[in-house]
Amino acid sequence: MSTASGRAGGSLFLGAAIAIAVAVFAGFAGFARNYYLRAWIGTRAITPMVHVHGLVMTAWIVLFVIQALLVAKHRVDLHRGLGIAGAGLAAVVFALSVYTIAGSIQRQQPGAGAKVFAELFVAFDGISLLVFACLVIAALANRRRPESRKRLMLGAGISLLPPAFGLLVAYFTHDNVEIAVLGLMYASAIACVLLDSWRHHRFHPALVVPALMILASNQLTYVAQIVTP
Repeated sequence: MSTASGRAGGSLFLGAAIAIAVAVFAGFAGFARNYYLRAWIGTRAITPMVHVHGLVMTAWIVLFVIQALLVAKHRVDLHRGLGIAGAGLAAVVFALSVYTIAGSIQRQQPGAGAKVFAELFVAFDGISLLVFACLVIAALANRRRPESRKRLMLGAGISLLPPAFGLLVAYFTHDNVEIAVLGLMYASAIACVLLDSWRHHRFHPALVVPALMILASNQLTYVAQIVTP
């Protein structure tokens, strides 16, 4: 890869990482009001688990952007060092998110059987969470292939967007939120693939496959949301 191409690629992934961070912050603006800005405009009491969830997700998004910045600046040494911390943090994100989904299911359907639990797990973006885990693991397996690793991590970042998009859409309307989120996820995944292929003059499987996984998981989530009572 030429230096110019490498810089273009780095700026693309940095821009995508920043866009993901902005989308998450915008979607969770209500949460931000009671967490980040609690001392000034917070209006709602928050539990210790919410504190933990906010801290972990904030750390993940910040690290995600920092890693993209280090790639853009060609600081491979620092990028690899932080990668170890990122792997551990990703595991915490996954475990905490599963715990949160399970808690939501138990509150909504106390004593839910395995079938109902599975249906609600899908409806509550559980499949997107599994996609996130698979892509992070694949990125770790490709740690010596930076061109593949950074695309896999971009896919992992996109896979976490549905809850933020859901809250963002709900600020404007409560009608057809599910289809709006599905459309935003399609747009996000397809836009990244097209921009990457335009910059590098080819479709890279390390981004195309994650995009297809994201689209399939969100399609399943949409179906589960509209059929689950």
